[in-house]
Amino acid sequence: MTFDERPGRATIALLLEAGIGSISELGHARTTVDEICRRAGLPQGALFSHFNTVQDFLVAVAEESAFRQIVDFQRRFDAAPRDAEPFETALRLLWESAKQPTNAVFTELRVAARTDPALRARLAPMMEAYGRDIEAIAVQLPGLEAIPAEHFSALLLMVLDIFDGAAGRTTIKDLGELEEQRIPLMIALLQSFLA
Repeated sequence: MTFDERPGRATIALLLEAGIGSISELGHARTTVDEICRRAGLPQGALFSHFNTVQDFLVAVAEESAFRQIVDFQRRFDAAPRDAEPFETALRLLWESAKQPTNAVFTELRVAARTDPALRARLAPMMEAYGRDIEAIAVQLPGLEAIPAEHFSALLLMVLDIFDGAAGRTTIKDLGELEEQRIPLMIALLQSFLA
């Protein structure tokens, strides 16, 4: 029997998919156990056959979202042109990643964790690992070795924070030309920093 054939694995996959969809579309506050079970096509309460608490489920949703984000980022990285301007390539990859529904799930759960110490404690190690995984992929892009190692993590975090905020903002208001100006301006700032 393979891992995916284990009893309940298909049901867990349905629940996680429903959780990601519901949180990204409705937000954390409006996502209920009943909504998740409805989306998964399962009887009410089926979630508690596989997760002891809602918090356990939310952590599993965060972990699945992180996994999907890393796989998507690696896929985009592997397909990226190697002869393009490295800062532009890296920034566009990170911006595309920030616009994914799984990133909206991270945003929602981070906001929820701000006022929920137990959730924050459970999500913190997973979020740190996620950041390390993104950095491990990004640092491989040819040309980024120009960034001093002692600044790479901080610059990457700064860019991720900017893009996370921008992804949330674009759901409310189309930024039009301002959005197109962002990446060239960030490139100029990075190049100025390195000069």
